[in-house]
Amino acid sequence: MRGSNGYDAQSRVKVMKLLWDALGSEFGGRHELYERNYAGNHEAIRMEVLASAQASGLVEDYKSLAEQCLNEYGLRGWTVPDLITPADVNLFLRKFM
Repeated sequence: MRGSNGYDAQSRVKVMKLLWDALGSEFGGRHELYERNYAGNHEAIRMEVLASAQASGLVEDYKSLAEQCLNEYGLRGWTVPDLITPADVNLFLRKFM
């Protein structure tokens, strides 16, 4: 995976993994993605969200939240103790199931 705009491949992978861990689900993957994309043209939806954020003045807050998430996330998952990774779930299941 190649990065762009000064970001390397590891940064791009980290963002993609963070997005999936924050928004995705192993349980309803295909249906979940369908529901997200059902609203219409994906480029237009993203432009509407951007315009709404700009109009509300929250763009910098959203960027700050994204930076905080990226600072607390590594290539193997969350790096802070109050968030869990898939490995934590597997360990829990082996221990208690």
